[in-house]
Amino acid sequence: MKFRNLLAVAAIACLVPFLISCDDDATSSANSENDVETVIRDSVVIRDSVVIRDSVVIRDSVVIRDSVRVVDSLNVMDSVYVKDSVHVVDSVQVRDSVHVVDSVQVADSTLVSDTAEVADTLSALEKNNQYIRESEVTAFISLKTVLEGLAEGERIVAVLRHAERGEDYSTTGPLNDNGVQQALSVGEKLQGDWDIYFAGSPSTRTHQTCHNIAKGRGQADTLADTLEFLGGTWFVKDTVAYNQYKSDHSGSWNVTTKWLYEGSYADAFYELAPRSTEYLDDNIIPAFERSGKDVGIFIAHDLLIIPVVAYISNNSIDLKYYTTKKWLNYLAGFAVVLRPDGTRRFYAVKGLDAGTMKKE
Repeated sequence: MKFRNLLAVAAIACLVPFLISCDDDATSSANSENDVETVIRDSVVIRDSVVIRDSVVIRDSVVIRDSVRVVDSLNVMDSVYVKDSVHVVDSVQVRDSVHVVDSVQVADSTLVSDTAEVADTLSALEKNNQYIRESEVTAFISLKTVLEGLAEGERIVAVLRHAERGEDYSTTGPLNDNGVQQALSVGEKLQGDWDIYFAGSPSTRTHQTCHNIAKGRGQADTLADTLEFLGGTWFVKDTVAYNQYKSDHSGSWNVTTKWLYEGSYADAFYELAPRSTEYLDDNIIPAFERSGKDVGIFIAHDLLIIPVVAYISNNSIDLKYYTTKKWLNYLAGFAVVLRPDGTRRFYAVKGLDAGTMKKE
């Protein structure tokens, strides 16, 4: 028994270190597992290793706001600079360029005066700013052609020289036979649906011209109005000086045309541009408007019509009698087209085949 006890004690003594060793191994094993776990957590480190926020860094890498820089890179406001680069207000200059009525005003740089047979020097018609130039007036155009080319709503008044007269230059001097035929032939060309308002100066020959134009159209007669401003010397400022120049320089045709084309004898005449504007705006247009008709034919005289023709054509039509002996032909003159928007345009017009004639 004693021996067995001793054996048990010895066995226990031997077993204790073993058991302790096993326990240590177990503990060591457990500690080892914990270490593995810890390593997995620290080595994967999903948060710091992948670092989605700092690695990809969408906000700082792409930097859409600073890279593309829509505001400062493209700089729409300063680069394109619609206001100052294109400069619609000052470049195109609609207001001063084109000179149309007060709304569109088309007349100094774009100068809509470059597209359809109208006057070139209307820049001085500043009174109402309602004249536009659509192309240079460089030649006389058939009155019939102008009438047939009117757009819907447009009206026209033509101021023409009377037909050919005889040797009587007085206010009672009549047309000669050729003059009667000229007026009849113009009337034949103007046959159509136009309701024409006729007016003449106080001279007999102007009324005879109106009558025969109407007759040529097929009308029995026309009671043309008498308008004082279609006669007289509208552009003469100093009658005494004018008469002296006529006496010294071979008559009114030489003096008038040299004034228009060279500026000679200027003290005897009004300034052409404003005087032409006044003649049209205060006399011709109002008289036509009062008629209420779409077409007006006013019969006047050469010395009243030639200054306006020279003005609207910027002297490009040769009426230099003092050198070329060219003069305004019978039944030639100018026309004003009135548009529905209030703007107006000019034509140099002829009723016969030519707008000028040579007088020796």
